Amino acid sequence: MIKGAILIGGPHKRELVLKSPLLVAAGALGMAPARSAFPALEYVGAIATPALTQRPIREAGPPRLARTTAGYVLSTGRRNPGLQRAIRRHARSWERLGIPIIVALYARQAMDLADLVAAASECECLQACELHFPHAVTPDEAYEGARLAVSESSVPCLARVPFDATVEAARALTGAGVSALVVAAPPMGRAPMADGSWAYGPLHSPALAPLITERIHRVRAASHLPIIARGGIATTADVLAHVAAGAVAVQLDSILMVQPSAPETLYRDLEAEMHRRAAPDWPSLMRMLAPPAEER
Repeated sequence: MIKGAILIGGPHKRELVLKSPLLVAAGALGMAPARSAFPALEYVGAIATPALTQRPIREAGPPRLARTTAGYVLSTGRRNPGLQRAIRRHARSWERLGIPIIVALYARQAMDLADLVAAASECECLQACELHFPHAVTPDEAYEGARLAVSESSVPCLARVPFDATVEAARALTGAGVSALVVAAPPMGRAPMADGSWAYGPLHSPALAPLITERIHRVRAASHLPIIARGGIATTADVLAHVAAGAVAVQLDSILMVQPSAPETLYRDLEAEMHRRAAPDWPSLMRMLAPPAEER
């Protein structure tokens, strides 16, 4: 068992308590995964929902997936039932899971996130919000949108940092008062489909792991906030690299689609690493993994 809960939030927000450093990234297991279908949820600290919008998005067509040598490009058009409908449909399932639920929220205009956060905060079974911004958001727009969202929230607000301009956005979001930074949103890719059309959407690839590690390293130097790593995780070594760079926890994404048992495997490996290093708890392992100050 990995001892040492990760606390995010406070003093004026409800705390998000993570009993495992392994989280499910937004949408990776759908809206409300069942323990019977994913037994490895026992090793998960929190689940992030797919990104929800104010109104349902249905007109995007079916998801499109294009495989490439670098991974795959997945286009969903941000299809989702809308925040209020998702809460009505899934609140009971979220409560039964017994795992903290982080609701991911997206708005085409960053300042519109405040209304979504206010509505989500009324649902007692949601323990945190994760703010998703348009890919072309500027640091100033992210700051203003996050500042307004935080003012409307009774739960911790995590902010997913854009892949581009990571450090600039991280500084702006830190100033806006969010509780933690998710590093980072996936980069956008474009790949041809078999019918000659394009799939345009987030790129999912193990090749992203060292790029995310570098972004964590730079954000850690620019912000005092807890960092949750997201992107490229395929092995325990990827998790340890992200933590060594400054992350307190990691989000698992595409690995769950090909290896549903990954949370248990990674958890057991982290336990073994703690035992090998004689680390009594998770914070101790984090300190042991951090490089000496002169090498940072």
